[in-house]
Amino acid sequence: MNTSSISQERLGSTFEKPGDDLLERIGLGVTISVHAGGTIVIEGDPIDHCFRILSGSVHLYKAVADGRRQIIDFLGATDGFGVIGQSEHACSAEAITDVVMVRYPRQSLEAAIAEEPALGQRLFGMACTELFRAQQRMLLLGRKNADERVASFLLDLAARQSDGKRNGTCLHLPMSRQDIADHLGLTIETVSRIFTRFKRARLVDLPDRHAVVLTDVDRLSRLAEGGLDV
Repeated sequence: MNTSSISQERLGSTFEKPGDDLLERIGLGVTISVHAGGTIVIEGDPIDHCFRILSGSVHLYKAVADGRRQIIDFLGATDGFGVIGQSEHACSAEAITDVVMVRYPRQSLEAAIAEEPALGQRLFGMACTELFRAQQRMLLLGRKNADERVASFLLDLAARQSDGKRNGTCLHLPMSRQDIADHLGLTIETVSRIFTRFKRARLVDLPDRHAVVLTDVDRLSRLAEGGLDV
């Protein structure tokens, strides 16, 4: 872990989600802050800790042999990574924005699971969510064209950031266009052209570089499933 970019804020634990005091009662976590651009873990590092994000954004990525990177996922508040069950981190984690998260020692967490079965069920649920998202990414990269990938990315972001996908939903994009391109297996030029084309087709509005307003969710959904051309 890049300790130069991380500072300990307080000892103790935090809520895994609002109103949930399970981890607070166990008292495991240490709250830390990571500055934008800071490395949290590196691919291949032993999993000594698990992490739960309280605020800010993180991306997970794998290095490719030719020096490029494939962004595996974008994570935000309430998301976790480094779930126990593996010996090494499968990918690197880097802060996109300033991040506050809780770091849980693996050994302490494993001991707590033996005493609190509900905690084990909670972590199993997190692992199942990671597996589902990995399957969705395989479909995204293997079967969809560029327009469909960007539409699917925006709809997935809407589902994660709001209660539902509806017209007028304003999405916060902490990541750059290059990050989106690295995630979707596209070039930055292609991503930029598609955003412009979506705006021209009145599928979205683009107030600034870090915001997208969904103006026609129904058509965007049809596009994501291959039932519409723009």
